[in-house]
Amino acid sequence: MYRKVRPLFFICQTPTHVGSGSELGVVDLPIQRERHTGFPKFEASSIKGSLREAIERQVSSGGDESGQEMIHRVFGFDDDGVSESIKNKFKKNGKVESFAGAIGFTDARLLLFPVKSMRGVFAWVTCLRALKQFARDMQLVDPTFEFVGVNADFIGTNEVYLFNPDSSLKVNGNCIVLEEFTFEVSNELNGVLQIKTNAGTENFPDWLAKELFNDNGSYWSEKIKKDIVVLPDDDFTDFVNMSTEVVTRTKIDNATGTVKDGALFNEEYLPAESVLYTLVLTANEFKKEGMKEEDVFKFFKSNLPEVVQIGANATLGKGIVTTKIVEL
Repeated sequence: MYRKVRPLFFICQTPTHVGSGSELGVVDLPIQRERHTGFPKFEASSIKGSLREAIERQVSSGGDESGQEMIHRVFGFDDDGVSESIKNKFKKNGKVESFAGAIGFTDARLLLFPVKSMRGVFAWVTCLRALKQFARDMQLVDPTFEFVGVNADFIGTNEVYLFNPDSSLKVNGNCIVLEEFTFEVSNELNGVLQIKTNAGTENFPDWLAKELFNDNGSYWSEKIKKDIVVLPDDDFTDFVNMSTEVVTRTKIDNATGTVKDGALFNEEYLPAESVLYTLVLTANEFKKEGMKEEDVFKFFKSNLPEVVQIGANATLGKGIVTTKIVEL
């Protein structure tokens, strides 16, 4: 079905709530999580709907119906609110012909999670399991993709690693403090944990700085080179479960100006600066003489806004993320 795969990164600019519905636990409205790991994620359906809406706004701003037609051809036909002139383009033997879209997405996985630090404001934390999963996903894009050194003998599953000896996170020489926990740094992976692709080999944080922040010497570009921490899997799991943002909200009764009975609730957010990635899957259009895969992706890439909104509470400024397509 799908012919090509490309990675698409999301960097949360504001706290993001892609919800899983209501629950009876401590958090009334939790975020979506992987069932087997508990790591936060964005469901593929949430991604596809949000990106479709963002691109619809982009191509429909000039009122050109050709752009609206392309939306249906790429994402699949949806007759909700569609003009008759657009419907006529998809009619066959007098009936609207439905077909699947030529683009798909995987669930967005968490790669880097921000955690408050005693020094350097915050750290981006990850773990060996997240890195190995990232490498396996990237191999769907480029079969030669691998982490050189990730299986080295000195990389243990219960140890803590920094990438850069000049990290701003260090306290008292060789320790870092994340939230209220102190970790002793076991070793540094600078020049050891590298990404190997068809294009060559380069240090993992340098690759992220280049792909996500254009390696332009900005604050974010330099920070991601210095302040990534590789934690043991169990510690990473604890942070992504216990260090998300939980916000308590309520509703005011307009008649009394006080809190409305039964209107108190709390909801969970993935913190700003979280970094996730999805895989964009493209295929030839599902119709005779339709678009080829290359044209489908070209339309998507050229019309994808740099900033989109994903998840709930758009009117509260939540869910603002920047997008970055990476070509391996």
